[in-house]
Amino acid sequence: MQYYLGTWQVAPSDGFWTDQDISESEKVISLALKLGISGFDTAQSYGKGRAEQILAKVLRRFTRSTSLTNLTKTYQIDTKIMPSTKSVSELLKVSLSRLAPFSIDCLYLHWPRSGFDNMSFIKEMEDLKNKGQIGKVGICNMPLDDLKNLVNVGIAVDRIQIPLSLLWTRDLSETKAFCKENKIQICAYSPTGMGLLSGKYKESTDLHDARANMFCFKENCHKQFLDLIETLNKTADTHKTTCTKVALAWTVAQDPDIILIGARNTEQLQQNLSDQITLTESELSDLSTAAQKLDVASRSICTNIFSYRW
Repeated sequence: MQYYLGTWQVAPSDGFWTDQDISESEKVISLALKLGISGFDTAQSYGKGRAEQILAKVLRRFTRSTSLTNLTKTYQIDTKIMPSTKSVSELLKVSLSRLAPFSIDCLYLHWPRSGFDNMSFIKEMEDLKNKGQIGKVGICNMPLDDLKNLVNVGIAVDRIQIPLSLLWTRDLSETKAFCKENKIQICAYSPTGMGLLSGKYKESTDLHDARANMFCFKENCHKQFLDLIETLNKTADTHKTTCTKVALAWTVAQDPDIILIGARNTEQLQQNLSDQITLTESELSDLSTAAQKLDVASRSICTNIFSYRW
């Protein structure tokens, strides 16, 4: 398993992280590099391109200061493109210009949607991989049945990116089994549920960005969400640690290939990466049971973590 730094929170995106300090984001990326993180995940939609630009800016500065020369082997940089009427090649050029001089390892199709020819789009990505312009073909946020259909018709998918945390466990066991069988890497994003598993936020009014609209605060799910937070708190007390550390430890126990660590400041990043704990089988079971109850409650109101309409 490998930790990558996620950059969704680097710049405000679609109502999330609206008060993020860009200078603090740069410090987080710098610290990640100093701590030995070499994998980075970004997207064209994060801050409407600003996250890609900020990431490259800090990487260039760090590279100059350490006299690194082999950039391709030094960093693994992944980015995502949304369904578009533009060709994949056109979209790739945009990201490469923002990330220059760094290359792109995994290119993801970000939020595939119904009514769009996802298959042709991914085949274009596959062609770019065969030409050596990208390293891997990835898909972010695709329903499991759709992923199965792609694989069944011979589309080569190297990696999927999914929300993998106690906040969202829908189809997790089936997804893990399918990916193992088909040699598809799993990249877990938001392992601490976008901070919602920290125990700080029990009501939607505790938040001042788009997270206040998340499914867990809806009437159908709120009680189960609070029960999950209570279970996290009890486990954290046992280990004399934080709910965030417990949530992260649970995601680590699911054994994804990559976990994206997000942080809005250097203190958060230090805390997430230091003094990690190991949960007992009993603790993992209790947390999974609480998460499953939240999942069951959410099935009547959403099919994905953001209530996105496929």
